[in-house]
Amino acid sequence: MAAKKAQVLNDIFEVLEIDPDGKKFDKVSRIRARSDLFEMDMLLDVNVDIYPVDLGDKLALCLATTLNTDGTPSGASYDSVRPTARRTLADDFEYVMHGKIFKFKDSSSGGQVRAEVFVSFGGLLMQLIGDPKRLADLDVDEDIFLLLKKV
Repeated sequence: MAAKKAQVLNDIFEVLEIDPDGKKFDKVSRIRARSDLFEMDMLLDVNVDIYPVDLGDKLALCLATTLNTDGTPSGASYDSVRPTARRTLADDFEYVMHGKIFKFKDSSSGGQVRAEVFVSFGGLLMQLIGDPKRLADLDVDEDIFLLLKKV
């Protein structure tokens, strides 16, 4: 059995809309973004109080099962207040969230094969829609880290 990859997705998304259904919370915005490389669509709740996002921003996104650069498992949480001397993936990004994949479903229609992955980051949600082959390394009930930076 092959070892699971630590970084399961790397892509660049362009922010197309902010709060498409209206602003619901003061410090959180829902962004709609699309990637060119893997042609994925994403809805993502972002704490814009600490990480402001604007229309047209390009965001490098990484989904990883660990923050350790050597791929070894990390704890189920990240503490930015007490960073370790050990370098992590988080050092290369501006915004990090830890969450759990809670749903994976087929959303194929009109001959186009698509899959949807849903992740909860402590109440902030992400929906990622794309080619099932690109999302195959993600499993329901798996802990996942989302890392973002503007490019």
